[in-house]
Amino acid sequence: MNYISYATHLSDLNILKDSGIKEIILSSKEFSRLQNTSFADFISICNRARELDFKITFEWDILICENDFSACCEYFQNIPSELYDVVRVQDPGVLEYILENSIKPIQLILETGNHNLKSIQTWVEYIGTRLDRIVLSIELNKEKVQEYIEKLQCDVELLTLGRILLFYTPRKLLSSLLDEDEKVNYHQDLLDDYIEASGESEESPHKGFPLVENRHGTFMFHIKDLFLLDRIEELQSFGLKFARIDLRFNDLRLIQEIVKLKTNEQSLKLKETYGVEVIRGYFQVNKSDVLFKKLKNYRIQRKDELYVGEVLEAQKSEYMAILIKSHTKLKLNDQLKFITPEGKEHFCKVHTLKNSSLKDIDHATYGQLALINYMSGVWTKSQVYLE
Repeated sequence: MNYISYATHLSDLNILKDSGIKEIILSSKEFSRLQNTSFADFISICNRARELDFKITFEWDILICENDFSACCEYFQNIPSELYDVVRVQDPGVLEYILENSIKPIQLILETGNHNLKSIQTWVEYIGTRLDRIVLSIELNKEKVQEYIEKLQCDVELLTLGRILLFYTPRKLLSSLLDEDEKVNYHQDLLDDYIEASGESEESPHKGFPLVENRHGTFMFHIKDLFLLDRIEELQSFGLKFARIDLRFNDLRLIQEIVKLKTNEQSLKLKETYGVEVIRGYFQVNKSDVLFKKLKNYRIQRKDELYVGEVLEAQKSEYMAILIKSHTKLKLNDQLKFITPEGKEHFCKVHTLKNSSLKDIDHATYGQLALINYMSGVWTKSQVYLE
């Protein structure tokens, strides 16, 4: 099994070379969903990678709109063909363009669709002798990965370490949240097409979802990275030819340890130094249907009987701010029940009651903000009921 990885800077090439990596994936922000490398730097990296005798895979993985297609094709025509060995594509339109305008071998990315064998085989037959490799989806469980590798008459690649994409939209969701001054600076900046942020759920305590906005849209990732290196022996037994390592959001120097891994036990030790929590995703078992139940946190869904409202803020040892969302009055000495987003129940009596101006009141009604005595263990989004 061969490891492949990305290079985004010239300095990455020496790290990859010293690690024994033979094939690298290169691209620029005009063609790549996640690379933020300028076109000029991309050309420089290609030239240096050629000197270091890498197999160079040029990645054009964006899902491209019609309005941008011509401009992207012009950029492609400005890349000297001798600077890369293979073209890696995802969009069917880009695939057709490469088939008609290039003689290079093709790697087809099927990570965001084509989960059934028939569709994958159709693409294999369509590309024919130009096909260099198929990139399978990480949403396939290990039984399907094994079956497809055995039945496909071509080389197969699978992501074994890296971020898990949860959501993509061509809309720019992050820059729209900037204030006016930030928007001015954003549009004046030469790198005005790239923002990184962190998101959190409004309906559960989960937070830390990595977010990226660039010229191609907005991407949201799982809070944990995919880690299949502790299944390396299984993957090798399946006949997997290429394992992709994506360290674009981590320390590329980890590749030096990864390439030395021979057993699952050795891989487990890497988890301790990886720096990000990891999961095996769908590989162990495909339970995609279970996720639908988690789209809405039933623990914080409103129940009208004795419902009072929702905790907007909890300041330790000082107060809890409750938004009254029903026509049930909240009064001094009321006994309350709180249900947290994780389903825990807490109880307390209203000893102090103030309005948003910090004036003492004897009750609060619909639409008002009430400040009451603090209760340990209760936090934002907890639902409030009369007991």
